[in-house]
Amino acid sequence: MKSAKNALIVLLALATLAGSGLAWMQYQELIKLKAELLDPNERTDLQRRLEEARKRIRSMEDQLVALRGRPGEARVAEAGDRPDDQDRWAGRRNGFLAVMNDPKVQKLMAIQQKGLLDAHYAALFKSLNLSPQQLDQFKDLLVQKQQALMDAITAAREQGINPRTDPTAFNEAISDAQASVDSQIQAALGDAGFAQYQQYVQTLPDRNTVNQLQQALSYTGTPLSDDQASQMIQLLASTSQRSGNGAVGTGGGGPGAILGGGNQTARISDEAVTQASGVLSAPQIQALQQLQLQQKTQAQIQQAMRQAAAPPPPPTGG
Repeated sequence: MKSAKNALIVLLALATLAGSGLAWMQYQELIKLKAELLDPNERTDLQRRLEEARKRIRSMEDQLVALRGRPGEARVAEAGDRPDDQDRWAGRRNGFLAVMNDPKVQKLMAIQQKGLLDAHYAALFKSLNLSPQQLDQFKDLLVQKQQALMDAITAAREQGINPRTDPTAFNEAISDAQASVDSQIQAALGDAGFAQYQQYVQTLPDRNTVNQLQQALSYTGTPLSDDQASQMIQLLASTSQRSGNGAVGTGGGGPGAILGGGNQTARISDEAVTQASGVLSAPQIQALQQLQLQQKTQAQIQQAMRQAAAPPPPPTGG
């Protein structure tokens, strides 16, 4: 089963990207400091720190390349690579894949995925009012749907289907892979319960954003009420674009929806802030604006990371 392996690869890749972003910001800060230092001894120390930052960024980029690679796929050689770098990275990757193909590890990953469901589906579980046996069956099916998704993503990649250049074919491949599990969920919940589940999934990114707002206000004198939270979910659903870690995505209800909504959130638009004045108090509006600012800042950081990771243009003849 490839799903557990792929799920962990995605998690590790995201962690690597986050660490790489931190290193890149530190690197830029050191560059700024360089221009301000005049003392020769301080400049020497700064050069050493700059070199350490470069090495850290390079190491994290290498880790991401290794995690994304397929078995038998060679790592791209770069200037400064030692002759045995290719074998070293291939060995690490193959060892990692061997562990993830272990049935015991796959079972542990399935247990972990099932445990993560409550963080995003607790409200749905409560409203469906299922028996303990029905709830356990529903959770198992949700995990199976995530596994089908990850397998479909891997298969699409191996077939050369790019979600950016051919989103229609990509979404069709995922929808086909998940259709069987959806049929089982519908049979388990009934038509009314299945419709409720579908509506809930479609608003998961909006719920994730509202949960962030609730947490930010939970320790203030103006916490978000359940009624306000419900209104904000609907407001965001009607005004926002979807974003995964700050990048516009397909939305929580599409065929590419990740188990539990993942880190997918609804982007807070200026229109949403304006309309929220009819739902939230002034201090709550300020918290919403602060969350919007955090989203914009995160998007700018990611854009800088993408630009920094882009390969340099080929040299021109002259």
